[in-house]
Amino acid sequence: MKLSERLGDYLISAGLSLLLVIACHQPNDSNNEVSSAVSIKDTVTINTLLRKARTFNQTNFDSMRWYAKEALAMAELIQWGEGIAKAEAVECNYQRRKGNYAGAISIGLKVLKRYDSLGLWKDEIGLKNYLADIYKEMGGEKAIVEYLRKGLELSKQGQELAERKNYIPGIVTSLNQQGITLRDLSGIANRSDLMDSAFVLYQQGIKIIEQTGEGKDDLGKFYNNIAQVYNEHFKDYPMALSFLKKAIAFNTGRNNQNSLTYNYDVTSYVYQNMGNFDSANHYGHKMLGLSKKLKAPYRMVNAFLVLTNANKKANRNDSALYYYEQSVALADSMNNLERSGQITEMQTKYETEKKEVEIASLNSVNKIRSQRLWIAGGIVALFAIAVLISVMQNRRLQKQKKQITAQSDRLKWMMKELHHRVKNNLQIVSSLLNLQTYRLKDEESISAIKESQLRVQAMSLIHQRLYQVDDVSKVNFKLYLDDLVDTLMRSFGFNSTDFDLQIHVEKEFLDVDMVMPMGLLVNEILTNSFKYAYKQVKHPSLHISLVSGNQQLHLDIKDNGPGLNRDAAEPSKSGFGKKLIDALSKQLKAIYSVDNEHGTAYHFNIPQQEEKAA
Repeated sequence: MKLSERLGDYLISAGLSLLLVIACHQPNDSNNEVSSAVSIKDTVTINTLLRKARTFNQTNFDSMRWYAKEALAMAELIQWGEGIAKAEAVECNYQRRKGNYAGAISIGLKVLKRYDSLGLWKDEIGLKNYLADIYKEMGGEKAIVEYLRKGLELSKQGQELAERKNYIPGIVTSLNQQGITLRDLSGIANRSDLMDSAFVLYQQGIKIIEQTGEGKDDLGKFYNNIAQVYNEHFKDYPMALSFLKKAIAFNTGRNNQNSLTYNYDVTSYVYQNMGNFDSANHYGHKMLGLSKKLKAPYRMVNAFLVLTNANKKANRNDSALYYYEQSVALADSMNNLERSGQITEMQTKYETEKKEVEIASLNSVNKIRSQRLWIAGGIVALFAIAVLISVMQNRRLQKQKKQITAQSDRLKWMMKELHHRVKNNLQIVSSLLNLQTYRLKDEESISAIKESQLRVQAMSLIHQRLYQVDDVSKVNFKLYLDDLVDTLMRSFGFNSTDFDLQIHVEKEFLDVDMVMPMGLLVNEILTNSFKYAYKQVKHPSLHISLVSGNQQLHLDIKDNGPGLNRDAAEPSKSGFGKKLIDALSKQLKAIYSVDNEHGTAYHFNIPQQEEKAA
């Protein structure tokens, strides 16, 4: 190959005039050059329209979009790539503000490809972080870790590009975006160390701004985000309020109305934690009013949830229920079953198109080399044809594989979304039962409703596990037990540090058809233990074991309470809980016994289902 290239170079040197003719026919890919006075005038007009659109970014989204559309029409008329890309970026912003996340990501990924091809790296850094924030917002609302990780990856890419270019504002923006994403991940994954990492990133960002004087536009966001860490993580409410005052003053001075909705949001939660419910309601209504003014539905949903929590903590249950129903209705109107699948398809399409651009660039280089080698001889041309045929066959195979993968992924997403909807509906039922307890005075009725609420939560945890994993036919029973025990322990006012808690699960992944009755069975037994077993016990203990042997699962649950009396163990004299345990055991075809020595111990022998052939 090297010998052929040297021969080609020699022949090309001999036939320089021929190459000059070929070079004159090569296309000019410089989309940003404007040669005529008329084109320069048009680009100035387009940039003026885009600047005007950006002035409405925080105050009037419809006006923002109108100016951007005017700029887009003119940019398309003169085929100015930079103008088209920047105008479409504004449309991406508009769709996000209106709650159309799928549309925003679809447009944003196309613009990201344009920025990359045009070499507009500053705009590329900003858009990567903006798309990361959309993924963060979606992941936070739906508690989907995959979206948060996509956002974290994009913001890290933005930081790496900014560091290569030594672009301080881009570094600062990326640090802030990574911090807010880590904060959401901390809540979903129950990892306080991620909150500490977010706090460090915020401090690092402020330090860079103070040292360089650049990136000041992000100061308001840093103040607001640090306040959230003080509120949620450190529980230092006065310090949280001091940073919120800085954020509100900063955004008020710059008329950043959309940012102010976030400031009012956090301020309400701080006052809720301080027990000042009048102030909490005041800021919740300020947030709602400003969100309505901006016609921003996704901010209105958050405002309804803020008011729901504030009124619930203040024992204003009718108002709490009203705002909760408003949030559910508005959120449902903004979502649909296929949205998650659409976004995944768009991300895949973006990555595929980016690779195709790289392949096209390589093909262009290969074409030039082929021309040079053609002068040296026709052998390489035949080789190029063979390579082309191979590439075409490979592309055909890859296309078929992608279609099969896309169909499989779509089915998985639909199943996950179905489990997500079921989980949401169960949570609504649980919330309604919880609100109902505030209206009752009879302790026995309240206790019965709370037990029903715990049973609903036990089923909800299973569906939550299902929509967070790829295989929706299996459930990690170990993680499910951890969640269930933690939920019940907190519901009955116990602290895990006071317990001798031992959970041993030998076979973690079980079929969902088996986990559902087993989960309700464990929930019923643990509820009885937490209600009755530990009243007079100084050092409570709870041991749960699930082992496999002889084609059976052996489930043991033991506490160290006073034990059941013999009458309570008789089916004829049992209450609803005992009947429910009997019914669930029959459903599992299980045989069980109860041991009252040194506490209450349940022993279940459950026939193991045969593994389905792959």
